[in-house]
Amino acid sequence: MRLRSILTARFPDIAPARLPGGFDRVGDIAVVSIVPELEPLEAAIGAIILEAHPAVRVAARRDGLHHGPHRTRPLRVISGEQRLTTVHRENGVLLHLDLAQMYFSGRLAHERARIAALVQPGERVAVLGSGAGPFPLIIGRHSQAAEALGIEINPAAHACALRNLAANRAVRSARFLAGEAGRVLAELGCSFDRVLIVLPYGGEALLIPAIRSLRPGGVLHFYDMQPQGCHQAMLAKIETACRQTGRQWRMLGESVCGRCGPAIHRLCLDAAIEPGR
Repeated sequence: MRLRSILTARFPDIAPARLPGGFDRVGDIAVVSIVPELEPLEAAIGAIILEAHPAVRVAARRDGLHHGPHRTRPLRVISGEQRLTTVHRENGVLLHLDLAQMYFSGRLAHERARIAALVQPGERVAVLGSGAGPFPLIIGRHSQAAEALGIEINPAAHACALRNLAANRAVRSARFLAGEAGRVLAELGCSFDRVLIVLPYGGEALLIPAIRSLRPGGVLHFYDMQPQGCHQAMLAKIETACRQTGRQWRMLGESVCGRCGPAIHRLCLDAAIEPGR
């Protein structure tokens, strides 16, 4: 049964629309959103989730929005084991995660597979804001990239990325560097065939160094949160960055790959970055 149906049967006096309709599963952790007025019932809701899903060992509630330089989202355990660490399997890759210290979205699983399928043999790929390493590892696992480089400023996430690289020894092309992505790209002084900016918010700050690091004709994948049905602000960010770097861009595609709330979508804009005139 769907979670809302189970909860409606348990709490018949509560309007169904106010009850959680589901949860995100990361490893053996269920992450659920609960409206403030149901906070007194959060432990009971968590226990019901664990009862209905024996493979889930922890139920955690979202306790705020993504914030801070490391893009973490506050979570609070409401039932089960008192931890936010887990091991998550996705697209043939094993990921050690600490949801208290780093950003990770399981909803991007299909998107990570989509990008890996686009990577051509011999490409050099850079992932800015790579977190615990899912994009570089999945690209390395499912493509013939010459290099899948992840750059991450959060030391806890970078440590997990190194651990995940060791746990996925069959992935030969992935590697990880710690530091501010714009600075690291400048220090590397090399060009890439494909660059991803995967921060949930604030990724426009990396557009200029990302564009400068792309070879002529290279591909940019820029992720951004925008109101449903509206992407003009996202296009304007890329247009401004290209103008400032003397480059031109050509749209290759746009996809919706998640949402943050009922009216905010996570979009990915795929663009070819060409030389300036």
